Amino acid sequence: MANRHICGLLLLILSITLFTSIANSEDKPDYYSPENVLKFANYLYEQGDYLRAVNEYQRYLFHKPEHSDQIRYRIALCYRLGGNPKQAIQIFNTFLEKSEDNQLISNSYYQIGASYFFMEDYERTTSYFTSTLQHIRDNRLRAESQQLLGLSLLKQRKWLEAENSFNGLLNSNIADVGRKAKIYREFALGGSQLPKRSPVLAGLFSTILPGTGRLYTGRIGDALNSIVIIGISGWQAYDGFTRDGYSSVKGWTLGTICGIFYVGNIYGSVISARVFNDRVADEYLTTLYIELPY
Repeated sequence: MANRHICGLLLLILSITLFTSIANSEDKPDYYSPENVLKFANYLYEQGDYLRAVNEYQRYLFHKPEHSDQIRYRIALCYRLGGNPKQAIQIFNTFLEKSEDNQLISNSYYQIGASYFFMEDYERTTSYFTSTLQHIRDNRLRAESQQLLGLSLLKQRKWLEAENSFNGLLNSNIADVGRKAKIYREFALGGSQLPKRSPVLAGLFSTILPGTGRLYTGRIGDALNSIVIIGISGWQAYDGFTRDGYSSVKGWTLGTICGIFYVGNIYGSVISARVFNDRVADEYLTTLYIELPY
């Protein structure tokens, strides 16, 4: 009986030893292999963890420099989507200079223009897309570029130019592009019909009768102040000259003050007209809902 127990124990020990030996002999996954690094980078990208993905793509690029075009493009895209468009633009521009991949070059033109738009540099967006639109080969990206061009014109309150830009997309056969172009075009039409105040007329009104230019722009309080201050100082200057003649200190002092306020009243009316137009346009633009492309 004892021998039987000893044999069973030896058999158990032998089985455990054999199992451990087999388990240890199996290949363990190499998490740091280039292939697994790339998989992890792609996973981070898909999860929206763009800046961490950059590190993994750079690590993969160190091991596989022959894949530099695709990976560098993805790194630049990560920077743009991750909230660092300036860094993205630098990489995309370098990419344009060195890459021979026509498709990625074409896409890079779009990404640079989109980066300017997301930076709210609308003047640069307009000039960039205007000069590079013909280099974008992908039909969807070209349409999205023209749409961003129109939106940047809207943001600059160039209503007619924006309308013309969206007109070219109304019949687009690309999903959603035509629909959004119609909405943005109507918005541009509405912008062109916003109430405005002419700075020239505002200045002219205040030249003829102080304060009326401010009334024209809706600044009633400023208008009343101008009327009262210019009226009182002008009347007191007149009173001084009437009493003491051209040598009147009171007349010259208050006359100078009146003249300063009179000129300021004209200049202020011109500025208030511009402020009125800016305020109306800004309030209108806050109602614009933009469906940003990828």
